[in-house]
Amino acid sequence: MREGRIPQKTGYAEAESIKIRNNSDEERSFRRSLSRIVDKGHTADKSILVGVTPNAIDCCVNKKGLNLVINKRTITKCIRKELRDKKGKQTRKSGHGLTEDQINEAIWAIKRPIMIIRGSKENSIAVMTSAKDNEGRYIFVFINPDKPGATERVNVISSIYGRNNLEAYLQKCFSEEMVLAMDKEKVDDVLPSIGGHFSKASAPINFDSTIAYSYNSVKNV
Repeated sequence: MREGRIPQKTGYAEAESIKIRNNSDEERSFRRSLSRIVDKGHTADKSILVGVTPNAIDCCVNKKGLNLVINKRTITKCIRKELRDKKGKQTRKSGHGLTEDQINEAIWAIKRPIMIIRGSKENSIAVMTSAKDNEGRYIFVFINPDKPGATERVNVISSIYGRNNLEAYLQKCFSEEMVLAMDKEKVDDVLPSIGGHFSKASAPINFDSTIAYSYNSVKNV
């Protein structure tokens, strides 16, 4: 090896360290923006930057490396209380009853998701996170990829809420092959806790928690 040359492993470690620092900076910046919206009650439909789209999400979208944003209006709806009619159905003015901490936790939990599912809207995805709401429901983060932003294409968080009837929903997702990627160890821990039998619990992509900063642990199966 030539004198002064940085070993490949050292260079990789330094690059990973930079990614981790950048992630920490993004989290602090977003938390400040989120707190201002919650405290001041802004409702303008203006987006705020979450950060660069996490690797785990990039595995399941067509265009890589886009920024991830969320609209102020979406945040406002997420923190608004749930409103239900006499039949128990959510009204049009209902929110999702999340706290600021729960929104923040769910958004950063998409770096290490339990699973990523094809959404009901074209090209959209639903991310099951380890975060939970006040009712103990697993919180899902819904993303519309590759949308026009103010100056560039972005991935947009369209909603965040705790999922009702999770067992039936996941049964459908697995049976209809809607699951795009999952962390097998987390899935094996979660599924028994919600009941039911998931004999077809598989996905095209498996990854573990290190996917947050690197593609190295992605496995196509």
